[in-house]
Amino acid sequence: MRIGISSSIFLDSDKDLKYALEYLEKKVRYVELNCDGNINVMEKENMDIPNSYDLNYTLHCPLTDLNLSSFRDKIRKVSLDFVEDILKTADKVNANLVVLHPGYCVFKYDYKKSLNALIQSLKDLNNIQKEYSIKITIENMPSYSMFMFREPTDEIINNLGDLGITFDIGHSFLNKNMGKFLDNDELIKKISHIHIHDNNGEFDEHLAIGKGRIDFEKYKGNIKKIKGIKLVEMQNKSINDLDLCITRLKNLLV
Repeated sequence: MRIGISSSIFLDSDKDLKYALEYLEKKVRYVELNCDGNINVMEKENMDIPNSYDLNYTLHCPLTDLNLSSFRDKIRKVSLDFVEDILKTADKVNANLVVLHPGYCVFKYDYKKSLNALIQSLKDLNNIQKEYSIKITIENMPSYSMFMFREPTDEIINNLGDLGITFDIGHSFLNKNMGKFLDNDELIKKISHIHIHDNNGEFDEHLAIGKGRIDFEKYKGNIKKIKGIKLVEMQNKSINDLDLCITRLKNLLV
């Protein structure tokens, strides 16, 4: 049973990365590092900190600035260049998996062009993955209309190649498509990593298990089939519920 916690629980707090890892090391053996804000592992002063702890790491891409679905090819290629910087950071902190967002498309008129751009990025990422030998995963996104990969569409799934999926259960609940991901054994095989949190079906609240309306019991058998780390991804506002969430996750996985 591999249970982890995202360091995002300290994002936008008054705590630094060192404090976050000292705190999380007392809870779990697996931590997802972030590339934003006060806990940005890509900052020069933070890059050596993770290796001081007895933890195994994954790495989450920055939440801003990147767009792997940009049909403006210069922007798409700059995003891919930055992915290589992320992978170099992952290598330095001995992270064996990276989580990337698929990008976004603001206007419906541009969707087809953005989808084609994302498909090209997936092909490029397969080549990059071979070079760095670090697993690259693409995360399914919440229900805001501009985000790509809200649904497990064939155009995206069939072009993943050797890339994996980070399945975000809260995002999937918002899109009302948990069954499309979790009732498909072939798709489950592509899931390398899972983000676990709860919500009430309207906003991406990142609550502890049981604080929202997701029926975790209904899908616990499917979740157990996923071989990757079961990673709690909560926000600082809910930090007092962290131990409760870990206990409920453990009970779910027995």
